[in-house]
Amino acid sequence: MRTLLRVRITALRPARPRTRLSRWGTAWRLGLVVVGLVALVHGTLRDSDDFFPFGSMAQYASAHDLNGTTRSTYILADTESGEEDVRVPLNATGTGIGRAEVEGQLGDFLDDPSLMQVIADAYRDIHPERDQYTHLYLMRDVYQLEDGYVVGEPETTLLAEWEVVR
Repeated sequence: MRTLLRVRITALRPARPRTRLSRWGTAWRLGLVVVGLVALVHGTLRDSDDFFPFGSMAQYASAHDLNGTTRSTYILADTESGEEDVRVPLNATGTGIGRAEVEGQLGDFLDDPSLMQVIADAYRDIHPERDQYTHLYLMRDVYQLEDGYVVGEPETTLLAEWEVVR
């Protein structure tokens, strides 16, 4: 009952008069809006996620072609024990590096395959007791779609490779 009474009493108090925002406050808020818009336009024009979440808006621009293709990027590895084509776990518990991060920086990996060393090092740091990678292969599968469903086998392409440095 007392809580209800307090609410009623505070509701009856006169409202404080509104004060105008100072010029500094207005300029500060407008400046933040301009910085956000510049980052958004930059990400969209460069098709980059460097300033996430101000990345490319192209993914929302149009519907996907249900009879087109879809791509999947991943990394395979050879290991110290001689295993070949082991799938590298691109997630928080596998390497600490997500597949989306690799896809987002794909151009950098293609320009400089030595960047894949970071993935091997991260795996070694997280799993020192496991069989380590000796060679990494950056791969892409392209799947053909019909009515939104995958048909046939994917077309697999080797995009880059890197001999791991220990």
